[in-house]
Amino acid sequence: MKLHISILEKLIELPTKDVNELRQMLDELGLEVKGIEETAGRVVFNVETLANRGDHLSALGVAREISARELVALKHPQVVSSLGDRRASVAIRCLTDRCSRYALLEMQVPTDMNLRPDIAAVIADAEPGRHAIVHTLNYILLEIGQPMHAFDRDKIEGEIVVELTGSEEEVTALDGKCYKVPPNSIVIKDKKKIVAVAGVIGCENSMVTPATRRVLVESAAFDPVSVRKTARAMGISTDASYAFERGSDAEGVVVALKRLVYLTSGAGIGDGAQVTGFGIFEGKPLEKRKLSLAVQRVRAEMNLPRLADAEISARLKNLGYLLEAQPTSDKKSDRDKQYSVIVPSWRLHDVLNEDDLVEDFARAYGLNRVKLEIPPLDAQTPAVNDVEDIYRRIEAPLHGSGFFEVITKSLYSQAEVDLLKSLTPQIADTHVVLKNAIEKSNSHCKATNIIHLCRLAETNHRHGVMSFKAYEAGRLFSLSQKPGSRYQYERDVITLALSGRWNEHEWRAAEVVETLLLKFKGVLEGIFQALGCEVIAVPSREPLLHPGYQAALKVGRTECGFFGVVHPGIKDALECKYPLLYAELDVASLLVVAKDRDFARPVDLPAIRRDITLKLGDKELAGKISRVIADLKPVNLQQVRIVDNFKKPEEAFRRVSYRLIFQSAERTLEHAEVDMAMAQILGVLKEQHQLELAG
Repeated sequence: MKLHISILEKLIELPTKDVNELRQMLDELGLEVKGIEETAGRVVFNVETLANRGDHLSALGVAREISARELVALKHPQVVSSLGDRRASVAIRCLTDRCSRYALLEMQVPTDMNLRPDIAAVIADAEPGRHAIVHTLNYILLEIGQPMHAFDRDKIEGEIVVELTGSEEEVTALDGKCYKVPPNSIVIKDKKKIVAVAGVIGCENSMVTPATRRVLVESAAFDPVSVRKTARAMGISTDASYAFERGSDAEGVVVALKRLVYLTSGAGIGDGAQVTGFGIFEGKPLEKRKLSLAVQRVRAEMNLPRLADAEISARLKNLGYLLEAQPTSDKKSDRDKQYSVIVPSWRLHDVLNEDDLVEDFARAYGLNRVKLEIPPLDAQTPAVNDVEDIYRRIEAPLHGSGFFEVITKSLYSQAEVDLLKSLTPQIADTHVVLKNAIEKSNSHCKATNIIHLCRLAETNHRHGVMSFKAYEAGRLFSLSQKPGSRYQYERDVITLALSGRWNEHEWRAAEVVETLLLKFKGVLEGIFQALGCEVIAVPSREPLLHPGYQAALKVGRTECGFFGVVHPGIKDALECKYPLLYAELDVASLLVVAKDRDFARPVDLPAIRRDITLKLGDKELAGKISRVIADLKPVNLQQVRIVDNFKKPEEAFRRVSYRLIFQSAERTLEHAEVDMAMAQILGVLKEQHQLELAG
């Protein structure tokens, strides 16, 4: 932004005439001066502004900051009192809520209209051949920050319509170049054509020339996000788009037109312009945002316990805030004093809470004046939330099994989405896509962590790591699969990966996949035991896993995740040397099933063990029978274990051995009562489940 010191001097009494001292003050206010231009006695600062501070793009906005710093009065630019009662000859129709206010001022301009001398001095090097009204509009943008545009009235046919484009349109702009306007952009149209791309640039077909005698001056407030998207898509950046992208002042729409009338009809320009009509569209009323500000909060943040509340209110008022003191509980002290603060219209885009008010005061007061003392710290440790408790409880079994925590990227590329799509086509529609990704390799939020863990495992193997064991506590992203609903959501997951050998050894052969899978399952069981619950493996159909080596993890009726060997298609596509074992646990489900672990006191009385071997079908789950026995709740039964599982070639069934452990914490058990419990168990297994003892 170009800040002309000659304009700034009209708005406020500067504390210094020294250019370097003024530059230092602006730097301290957060208005970084990137360079200084001095030509023919004119001094212009090139100021870098923040992306959300549209009010800083004018001399008036900078003057407000200096007013709050120096506590001197601001001199507002002079304007006419009224734009008249005569309606413009062109009607306005707005068909989008992305334009909150749109005004047209119709003016008759004289032949060879002259510029005011003070304006001519500022834009002496402006592009020749332009109409004086255009130079005046550019001057007002520098002065008060409201972008405006002038149309040749005789080139406008019918009414002016503000609407969104339904499809891509092509326009020839003021610079003579052709641009493609993307769909869903705000445009200004007359009966037959687009005459301007709202907030970005006007079109050649309605431009003002030295021969123009009637003009329509547009002043409006457009949606910042829409203007930014349109300008980026068109590949153009103008002074107007730069201002609108940072948020314009809807209240300044009419004020800027009044300033224009004042500057084009006053002394020093000969025959001035005459207003012949005025029209305005106003959307919903401008928000009157009210915030609360505690004096004690400002003092604490500034580390100034004796800061006067009068100074706080004075600096904020000079920034444009309206303050009203709220009643206090103690009239003798202002310790609990609070203000009700009304945010000015030009700050509605960025001032949202009390923190923003404190930041504005701190900048006005001077950050270099804050005491360099660390305020007292609260040593209280915040309570651990439920998710953090889950992570804390699973660390021990994971670290004890040799798993290390890793952090991978949350994004991957379209090529990796296509790889997943080859295995499960519907996954393509569940991805959250970044429309303006900085890099093509980071265009999609990850819906699975398989890709990244595979790549990480292969990288470790190439560096000589034989046993890759890793886990990550992170998030996955996807779109809802509910019919008629498409909303973004994310979920917390714990993902585990195992590749290569179980241990870092070279002196014996590596484990086969089946052995690794059993050990991996044991790690998962250890996680659930740490959460105070028992998990079982049930059949699953995860398309990204090997169809013959996978299972779902359930606690009761709650499915908490799945595990298995990554699909060979993914392994081959990523050129992985070894198969990768992958597990994914849903944290929300873990919160449902997790329990506080109840540790029983140790018992030193002897236990009685009884082993039984049952005949089970090839497809019957041995773990299911363990639960059947436990659910019978025989007296003093403490544990049921599977100790053997074998099958003779000549038999049509397999033999599964169970060990039942009986123990009492109060007395030594007798074999007779254990025999009665065993008879009851065997009777239920035979009658209800048709299971017999193997001979």
